[in-house]
Amino acid sequence: MTKERINCPSGVSVSNIAAVIRQGVSDRDRLLLQYAIDKILNHAAWVWQNSELTVIGDGGKEWVFYCGSPSNQFVVYHDGNDTQASKWASKGWKLFLHETASDIWSWAKGMAEKYVIGRFDRMIDAAAKMAIEWYKLG
Repeated sequence: MTKERINCPSGVSVSNIAAVIRQGVSDRDRLLLQYAIDKILNHAAWVWQNSELTVIGDGGKEWVFYCGSPSNQFVVYHDGNDTQASKWASKGWKLFLHETASDIWSWAKGMAEKYVIGRFDRMIDAAAKMAIEWYKLG
């Protein structure tokens, strides 16, 4: 098993992972590293500061990209079938609060759309039907 630790002083970024790919890796490991790039792009840059991203490749090869004292720890690996998988090993308080607030906002927005906007739509439909009936009578 070989573990390569890569210091990323300004935060784990796409360019750090791309540099490893350019050094030459197997096709499966390249796909895994590209999957890690997708995961980086799906989160704000601040998430990858004071973080650690571990990519576990084939044959015991492991890359650990780190910045500062990692409070956010993310792992990318092969799931045993021929697909890539990932998970948070740990989340710092800022990421935890951010995701919790996002979840609450999504829930509140969904409830508003379901109950408030839905009722408003039904009121408009009822008013339109009454207007059509009134027009037919006249």
